[in-house]
Amino acid sequence: MPLWDQDEAAYAGFGKTMIETGDFVIPDYYFSHDHRKTPLHFWDIALSMLIFGYNEFAVRFPSFLAVLGTLLLVLYQTKKWLGIDVAFKSTVVLGTSILVTSLAKVSVTDATLLFFSTLSGFALIQTLFEPKLKWSIYFYLGIALALLTKGPPIIIFIGGFAGLLFLFHPNRFNLLKLHPWFFLPVAFLPVVGWGYLTVQQDGGDFLNWMYDWYVKRRVSGAVYGQTGPPGMHLGLMFGFFILSTMYFFQGFTDGFKSFVKDKQQLFVFGAWMIAGWLIYEFSPSKLPAYVIPAHVGLAILIGNRINDFKQKEQRPHLLLTALHYLLNIALGIALIIVSYFLEINDQLTIALIAIGVLYLLAITWQLVVYKTPRFFRVQSMSSVLLLIALWAVAPLFSKHINSSQKVSEYVLSNLDHESPIIIGYAPGMQPSLPFYLSANNNPIEVAFEFHDIRNIYDSIPNGAFILSADQDSLFRELYPNFTSELITSKIIDRKDMAIYYVHIKQ
Repeated sequence: MPLWDQDEAAYAGFGKTMIETGDFVIPDYYFSHDHRKTPLHFWDIALSMLIFGYNEFAVRFPSFLAVLGTLLLVLYQTKKWLGIDVAFKSTVVLGTSILVTSLAKVSVTDATLLFFSTLSGFALIQTLFEPKLKWSIYFYLGIALALLTKGPPIIIFIGGFAGLLFLFHPNRFNLLKLHPWFFLPVAFLPVVGWGYLTVQQDGGDFLNWMYDWYVKRRVSGAVYGQTGPPGMHLGLMFGFFILSTMYFFQGFTDGFKSFVKDKQQLFVFGAWMIAGWLIYEFSPSKLPAYVIPAHVGLAILIGNRINDFKQKEQRPHLLLTALHYLLNIALGIALIIVSYFLEINDQLTIALIAIGVLYLLAITWQLVVYKTPRFFRVQSMSSVLLLIALWAVAPLFSKHINSSQKVSEYVLSNLDHESPIIIGYAPGMQPSLPFYLSANNNPIEVAFEFHDIRNIYDSIPNGAFILSADQDSLFRELYPNFTSELITSKIIDRKDMAIYYVHIKQ
């Protein structure tokens, strides 16, 4: 699929610019000012591009590896504490979370952050029961690299997690063997060193902007209108785990009950979930990915609950079961009818109808075997296959978000490599437009004011001009022989049509 605006395309631009300019310190790209962050994810993308080239696969490969690594950590580490059956079920639950699978397919910083948070989280648990130097190394390595990925979120999660363990767990004093008074400042050294380099480069402007944008504004209010009441994150997590609805509430409450009933193994995952989730309910700024570390603890609690039901040959409460199947039947029906409400192509319509029908058949199969030992396997297989099928047909949706690709293909097929490209119009300021336009290394210039565009037009013999309808009309009035190509597509991020008029001057 083409790159999604805004974040993913901006991050692709950061990685590409780092390679081309050699500046790996301060991320920079067209229309991407507000998407700048600490640079590790952009370094990952740049390295992937050096291997695979400037393409969507290279941009997304680091995020795929991060999610895959997270699932393997959950499988391997959970097995140590709760057994292979719980570990496997927990991995399936986490791997069929809609948000987690999305993070494996869209290159944003949260997948990388999830991996390093999970690494530190399991190292903290290991230290609680078996303090060794290697767990301290993994613990602080995860913190150091998470700080380089997204800054403060790792401190909020690990600080809350360690605090809950120290307050309530009988082995609390083992945590002191992590020697945080010495090694925590060491874990900050990579991000501090990077920050020092940014100050050397711009006198501190970038760091001041980051503090204002990512700390002050999110503490005092919301950005881009992304806000909501307390409880919003819990509701979103419930939605993301829709394929595990019948176990969600009992797994969730198990996390709280473990503070009283189980101060050994299950408690640590309850503390994990709470540390990654609760504080964000009281923040005015709300984004689903803020609580992504909590998904790991919650998935393990759900996996444990599923295994408990299976071992005892029990099923969830009838009302929870009914809610689960009502929601999942609604999901299957929605897949069938969604194409009638959206302007999508025939191939995608057929694919979604087929997936919806097959999922409804899978649900019927689940109900048939509901009382048999096969039920849990059939249910997990249905969840996995549903998401595989949905992601498999996702490229059929590309024509609705590929305006940047369509414009770039037209421009680059009609323009030599030396001629400039002037972006006079970029609805939604989508960074994917210059990213795709730069495939042949043509010089790119942004000029939105008509008199600036006209001055450039009069001063160059050859070039491509990407214009709005109004700009195109003005050119036609001034130059009788002026012609342009109309190119349109949806812009999903801005919920509007992208309507371009592309003129090739030769």
